[in-house]
This record gives sequence, structure tokens and C-alpha cells, in this order.
Amino acid sequence: MILEQTEQSSPHLPEIHMVRHARAKRLKLAVSAQGIRLTVPPNATKRQVQDFLVHSQSWLEQTWLKQQLLISQKAEQSTQIELPTTLDLNFFPKTIRVEYQSMSRAFKWSENDALLFINADHAEKALTQFVFQFAKQVLPEPLNYFAKVHQRKVNTVRISKAKTRWGSCSSDQRIMLHAGLLLMPLESAEYVILHELAHTVHMHHQTSFWQQLEQWCPQAKLKQKRLKQYRLPHWWQV
Repeated sequence: MILEQTEQSSPHLPEIHMVRHARAKRLKLAVSAQGIRLTVPPNATKRQVQDFLVHSQSWLEQTWLKQQLLISQKAEQSTQIELPTTLDLNFFPKTIRVEYQSMSRAFKWSENDALLFINADHAEKALTQFVFQFAKQVLPEPLNYFAKVHQRKVNTVRISKAKTRWGSCSSDQRIMLHAGLLLMPLESAEYVILHELAHTVHMHHQTSFWQQLEQWCPQAKLKQKRLKQYRLPHWWQV
């Protein structure tokens, strides 16, 4: 593979990175946020490359413009993200005051003052990281409380921040809870915990499971419906 650079084919376009590839069978253009890439077969002549670019110029300009508009829109959306100045987290009794400043670490937390300093340069990522780390400390407590109340055994608790699910329970009583439980309505967070705890009795979603869950969490089906409507804050990053 040989990487070259062609001249700009248009004043509206960046330089096109040309890559001669031994396996390439035809000239091929690819447009991305990083630039324009032209894959060239090993035997293609300079004239063939130039003719191809001339014929592709209109498509290239339109595609590049769309790409740049998309980038601008995303950047605008990013600057419009409203970052929280306070956090009310489930299972923590105080309202957390949030301040943003330049700093080397992601965040600095003072539990006594309920004060959180966030790295202003990477605010969304730092906020997510704080909630994730905080959830590791806080979420096992309500799970263990409900397990004790309902006389169930939980072997291990794992905290996740992936978007795939709010919780899970394995056949050997290993429970996973999403860090976002700290951010959703308290009723929904407790529902998720009790839902996974009910799986230590029934490893399915058949009638017996819902009957068990209803004993521990009245109106379980309604709470399940409300949970499906919840979305993590716009600043949440995985």
C-alpha cells in the first residue's frame, strides 16, 4: 500500500489522499470527517486518476458539503448541551452542587460538602465517570437491603454504564445494575432492583415471575412501562 497526495481537484475540497492498493480493482472515493480518500488500483495511470476525479467532482463537492454541514450541526448541538449545576442522585441524601473548572483529573468530589468539581474541558465524560464511580459505592446498599427484606441471596453485584439494559441477573445470583439508576426517578430505580432480585426466584418472565414481583413491587407492569420511557441525560457518555 502506497500513500500519496493529489492536488486539490476543486477550491471547495481538501487535498485528496490517494492510496495505491494491490488488491484494488477499480478507482474508489470515500468521504469522511477526516477528509477524502481515493483508492487506486496498482496499474492505474495518472491520466485515468485525473479523468476519474474530473467526472466525480460534482458528486465530491456535494458529498463533502453534506459532511461538513453534519459536522457543524453536531458541534452546534454539543455547544448547546446544558450541563447540570446540581445533581440529585438516588440513595444519597444531599443535593450535590456541581462546578466546572480547568483541572488535570476528571473530577474532584467532596462528600462532606456535597460539592463536585468537574473537568470543564471534558465535562460530559467527567460527569458520566463520576456517576459511574459513585454508583459502585451506592447501589449495592439498596440491593442488599431489599435482598435482606425478602430473604434472597445475592452473590455479587456489578455496576455497568452500557446502554443495553438497566439490569440483569444470572442463574448463580450475580446481579448487574446500571449506574443510571442513580439518575432516574426513585420509583423506577427501586423497580429495577426488585425486578432483578425477583430473578433469583424465577429466571424467566412468565406468569410466576410477575406474580412474585407484584408481591414485592405493586403495579410492577405499570412501573415497567414507565421505565421504558426514561432516557438518560443528554450529557451521558459511554
